[in-house]
Amino acid sequence: MKRYAIKKVEAVRYPILRVTFEDGLSGEIDFSDKIKIGKALTPLRDPEYFKQVAVAEGGHAFGWNLHELGAEIDFCADSTRIDIETQFVEGAADRHRNQTTAAE
Repeated sequence: MKRYAIKKVEAVRYPILRVTFEDGLSGEIDFSDKIKIGKALTPLRDPEYFKQVAVAEGGHAFGWNLHELGAEIDFCADSTRIDIETQFVEGAADRHRNQTTAAE
């Protein structure tokens, strides 16, 4: 299985991140639903804290407090890649459905 590496992550507007991979694929991840549930992600409810997102060494994750063992909040590059690719496929399918007539 191919492992993906993240080149850059940035908070573009709260609570949305733009993740860019080394191969150039880039997309946005909305954390709205993630930060509503669970105590582990409570710190992400603070917009200033949210902006402190960083890429982990080697690019195989991104998150917050990455150098504080036990206090880190991190997300895997591979699952993030799948989320972004799924968004692209679903968006393309929606556009296709909207352009196809009932007779087709």
